[in-house]
Amino acid sequence: MRVGSLEKFYPRHKAALGLAAIPTILMEEPALAHGTAPHGPEDLWHSWQFDPLITIPLLVSSLLFAAGVRRLRSDLGRFPPGFGVPQILCFSSGIALLIVALLSPLEGLSKPLLSAHMVQHILLIAVAPPLLVLGKPEVAWLWALPESWRRSLARQRRMRSVLAFLAPCARPVPAALIHMATLWIWHSPALFDAALASDLVHWLEHVLFFGTALLFWRGVIKARSGREAAAGALIACFITLLQSGLLSALLSFAREALYHTPDTANWGLTALEDQQLAGAIMSLPMCGIYLLTGLAMAFRLLTPLGERSGRLPVAPSSLLKQSP
Repeated sequence: MRVGSLEKFYPRHKAALGLAAIPTILMEEPALAHGTAPHGPEDLWHSWQFDPLITIPLLVSSLLFAAGVRRLRSDLGRFPPGFGVPQILCFSSGIALLIVALLSPLEGLSKPLLSAHMVQHILLIAVAPPLLVLGKPEVAWLWALPESWRRSLARQRRMRSVLAFLAPCARPVPAALIHMATLWIWHSPALFDAALASDLVHWLEHVLFFGTALLFWRGVIKARSGREAAAGALIACFITLLQSGLLSALLSFAREALYHTPDTANWGLTALEDQQLAGAIMSLPMCGIYLLTGLAMAFRLLTPLGERSGRLPVAPSSLLKQSP
């Protein structure tokens, strides 16, 4: 999402610099971290991004995951219970969606259009994170490490103490409140103006959105193991659904544009129409995802213990102690 006037930071007489940056990117020379915004539909597919702060972590995590999957299969002769093809597909889909959100032309389109930025945030907050959590990458990443490192991690009491200290923040309700506060704070005009002016602040915005979303979805998805945890996850989903609905209503029913993006005319929209479209995009898919997740948690609460099926999720702590 972009707030404020783009002309304040990118005057018209410098518009040619955006086109001049394309050859620079192709030659792998330093350029803006987030590339340039397309000036119209004809420039859209030329605005792929090559941000090393995004590309390198995605590449490293994917390679580690692939190496861990290969070692799991070769050393154990099979995948452990709770980790297999469905988890591999979930993780791969989550990485693919992060590429679409952060490196595809959607990133460039999110600069002139608030509605495109909302699509980007939905991918970063409500779609990619639950897929990554369901993919259980920590299992594959652990097995990508040498055996001596895995055994050393199993004996790290200091790391276990830190994780135990941070564990309350990973529970569904606290995680939902942290995520909610992050979303509302970053929707303030001052912070979005700062993100527009600075690539570093823009990167920090995405990191906090994605990081708190991972915390929230991990707390909710891991809560399937018990009734009390499922009740907490249901409350967390309700809190997140409520605040998402309020924010989308604020965007959809405002009588004037709260966020002014002067380039929307190039895409056939006024600033107010773009904002209303962003609110509709936020209310339908994002709120729908939270609603379906909450219904799943409610079903979990209503299902008798004896009727619950499925294997328990694999525990990384147990895998730390295994050796090939």
